[in-house]
Amino acid sequence: MQIEKISLYVITLNEEKRLARTLEAAKSLVDEIIVVDSGSTDKTQEIAESFGAKFIYHKWESVGHQVKFAEEQCAYRWVLRLDADEVISPELADEIRAIKLNADKDGYILRIGEVFPGMQHANKWVRHYKQIRLYNRDFWTMSGTLGHDDVIRVNNNATFGTCKNFIDHYSFISISQIIEKYNIESSRLAERSITQNKNYSPFRLAGAATLEFLKFYLLGRFFLLGWWGFIHCVNLSFLRFLKFAKFYEYYHNEYK
Repeated sequence: MQIEKISLYVITLNEEKRLARTLEAAKSLVDEIIVVDSGSTDKTQEIAESFGAKFIYHKWESVGHQVKFAEEQCAYRWVLRLDADEVISPELADEIRAIKLNADKDGYILRIGEVFPGMQHANKWVRHYKQIRLYNRDFWTMSGTLGHDDVIRVNNNATFGTCKNFIDHYSFISISQIIEKYNIESSRLAERSITQNKNYSPFRLAGAATLEFLKFYLLGRFFLLGWWGFIHCVNLSFLRFLKFAKFYEYYHNEYK
């Protein structure tokens, strides 16, 4: 089946440093660009509109709600979702062009790998995450649940395939930016756990950071990325620790 038109949707907040690269790499693959913003104060809107994007403000509730809203703004049934710090590699662009000519699945998992300063592209041997990011909304849709940006089936017969090539994830601007981001994200993770009535043992505080570091640095092979891989894994382990620490704080802080 040939895909006639594709909508790209992106959610943003103060992404003037990264958005242009994301849209530049994707613009030839799509027929519409939707940018849903949660209150940028920089040049994000100007950059988005320079690529012909439809720029929409929507108050932030959670990532799950934001991507669901953005998906609903798309005009076409086939959609491509990217974050503002994700860049489609030339190889993946060619793969998507081939899919557009003959789509044999209802959705496609895209591989998303980390890129740090000095790197050109993601290392395929390092642990990366995979999500359905290119899909037909008659078969797949964003769940729209608190804190989750997962895609769920609309049709029980929905099929999916996995693309071989990568999205390059330029998540790193500075260590200060990462710390700020993880402080916010850990609060959201703790809040979600509380609303879901989770019951974490305080002993999770003791082992969370160490186990998370080992999982990514050794099992995830981030050691292949040198010192940036080490820094990344320490930051991830700190995020994990903060989640459980803030969960513990909620139930034991008399000043909350």
